[in-house]
Amino acid sequence: MVGQMEKRDLLAMLFKGEDSFTEFKDEKVHPDDLAAEMVAFSNTEGGTLVIGVSDKGEIVGLKDWDKTMQRLANVASQNCEPPVYFIVEKVMIEDKNVLVVKIPKGPQRPYRTNRGIYYVRVGSSKRQATREELLRLYQAGRAIYYDELPVPGTSLDDLDLLYFRKFFEDFYQVRLEDFSLPKLLENMKVFTQLEDQPVFTVGGYLLFSRHPQKHFPYAKITVASFAGEQIDEEFEKKDLEGKLEEQIQGAETLFKLYLKTPVKIKGFASERRIEIPFEALREAVINAVAHRNYHLAAQVRIFIFADRIEIISPGKLPNTITLENIRLGVHAERNPLLVSFLSKMGYMTQIGTGIIRMIRLLKQHTGKEPEFEERGEEFLVRIRRPK
Repeated sequence: MVGQMEKRDLLAMLFKGEDSFTEFKDEKVHPDDLAAEMVAFSNTEGGTLVIGVSDKGEIVGLKDWDKTMQRLANVASQNCEPPVYFIVEKVMIEDKNVLVVKIPKGPQRPYRTNRGIYYVRVGSSKRQATREELLRLYQAGRAIYYDELPVPGTSLDDLDLLYFRKFFEDFYQVRLEDFSLPKLLENMKVFTQLEDQPVFTVGGYLLFSRHPQKHFPYAKITVASFAGEQIDEEFEKKDLEGKLEEQIQGAETLFKLYLKTPVKIKGFASERRIEIPFEALREAVINAVAHRNYHLAAQVRIFIFADRIEIISPGKLPNTITLENIRLGVHAERNPLLVSFLSKMGYMTQIGTGIIRMIRLLKQHTGKEPEFEERGEEFLVRIRRPK
């Protein structure tokens, strides 16, 4: 039984009606429908099933609490893959028995019914997950990473062989000819199998294909320079395309063009010192390229203002990362394949020290730490320029 306060809460829930987090079912609900509702809540943000209530919110009650609870347990374990976790409460209200079934956001997403259907909760109803939603669920559940997914329509002909050879032989200090190229590419996750055909992975394509923008036109960096401190109609703009390494190098070239390098006289010698250390700028750009959400059709943007530089990458911070703990070196890899290769290329480490180093460099050089901000589906790094 529950206390009086819980009864009032339940009455308020019934009065409010079904919504994104609440669903009413009567005792005769079919097991397949029950499994679909449980899967939908587990795949989304969780919710509450109230059993013993009609769709209109009328309390109809249950004939047998224990039998209905056993039925719930069977559906959760036998009709849902993986099994769905839930907490159930018995409630007697208006002399009728009701079960309140609380289903949390699932830790093993994505969930599906035993018929192989993935459902999500949208408003007051459920529907089958779209391909894009399913990919996000896999990413969130860490069952698969987006940069390891296949790129349909690609083949070995798209590989920049000279570029890959240089990377491979420089890093591993062995000859590429000593290996079977197709098998090697698959072992390195640059390629994968799709319908028994070798195709690029997303990460492999962004790193080693001849023209990554053919299939990912938004996988680029747009740099815009403004004369003042606000976005204006007059500005200089440059799109940096090509492989990820080429984009990183292109951004560094533009920083050298747009940033000031004052000369400091020491005796008879002169010393050039750029206003912001390149290592800090480079770290911010590499992080934006490596950790962005490539599922979003948007490019990395670099805005250069008179008083600051803003580096904006598509996608919120990955799971478990917050604006507070990112400063402490806490990290989670959204694109582990990209991080692995960029580390091998010497652009980053895999131990989460980049942000700490950026903060230290900027504080020493300019006296100000970088500012981090989440804006909708974007993550922004703001670096103040010295006056």
